[in-house]
Amino acid sequence: RSVPPAEALALAPGLSPHGLRGGLLAYDGALVDDARLVVSLARTAASFGARILTRLSASSLSADRVSVVDGVSGDAFDIHARQVINATGVWAGTLTGSVRLRPSLGSHLVLAPGTVPMGTTSVNIGVPGETNRFVFLLPQPDGRVYLGLTDEPVAGAIPDVPSVPESDVDFLLALASSVLDRPLTRADVAGSYAGLRPLVEGSGGRSADLSRKHAVLAGSDGLLTVVGGKLTTYRRMAEDAVDAAIRLAGLAVTPCRTAWLPLLGAAPRAELSLVDAPARLVARYGTEAPRVAALGELDAEFAAPVAPGTEITAAEVVWAVRNEGALDVSDVLERRTRLALIPADAEAARARVAELVDKSLAGLA
Repeated sequence: RSVPPAEALALAPGLSPHGLRGGLLAYDGALVDDARLVVSLARTAASFGARILTRLSASSLSADRVSVVDGVSGDAFDIHARQVINATGVWAGTLTGSVRLRPSLGSHLVLAPGTVPMGTTSVNIGVPGETNRFVFLLPQPDGRVYLGLTDEPVAGAIPDVPSVPESDVDFLLALASSVLDRPLTRADVAGSYAGLRPLVEGSGGRSADLSRKHAVLAGSDGLLTVVGGKLTTYRRMAEDAVDAAIRLAGLAVTPCRTAWLPLLGAAPRAELSLVDAPARLVARYGTEAPRVAALGELDAEFAAPVAPGTEITAAEVVWAVRNEGALDVSDVLERRTRLALIPADAEAARARVAELVDKSLAGLA
């Protein structure tokens, strides 16, 4: 629905009132932390019997075998299965010749808390000259604001960790500044990160115009590959890929449950409101929040933040090691808490997190 200028400013106080004629208000699903989603998916799968193996890199694939190298020990070995599914994202084409991808880079900037007064409403800004491209300002519970996202083709070798080009920084800051009361500068950027979309190659054109639909492809050797898609359709992608694997391998199975299966910690909003734990922990851990909070209740040291300026507690680090498979400091900073999105925050917490990880792995915390 359309909203008048006064309501638009109430929802997003950082907008410039000059020339503001109103806005369009819509409601959509919002993912606060993609790393927590991935961890929750893995843990939920494990609760149903899946075996989760981390730190393994695949060197070659076939329909019934994966050759891997253990990133910790350096050992190489084969894993055998009735049917292998290549779900390696932008790297899928490096493991099979049956798929051709055109990776697309999406850049994001992290604005420090207090930089842009946003409230809890995200702002979508249309890219001039485009009909279906937007840049968003997405406020986070801790006061950070994510500014993104770009859509640019990637040529050459695919990087393990993509970086944000300087041209993307300039583009994002300029476009956001065009609608904000206070223009943004590079001094406002506390961090940045980028991702790669595994888009299926189409018939020329820009990467921004390629379909985001997923595809499940069977190679001549019987290897299945799933590529494309979006985060919002991950369950449908998984169902389609597993259904195809079942058909190829001739497996007998029960009906698929993914459409209604909740992740660990998930519950209806009314039930979550009754969980006896701090609201911030409930938002991150759902019904498991009391188990996280209990560590701090037994020892106040674990209820304290791991560094000034962050809400992440020592209890959450211990939980990440004991229950979420974290093996070292990087796992916690980058793939469990997202502290590493702002390098200064990560450095401030690194020593304390390292101490907690070492103690937890040794069974002393």
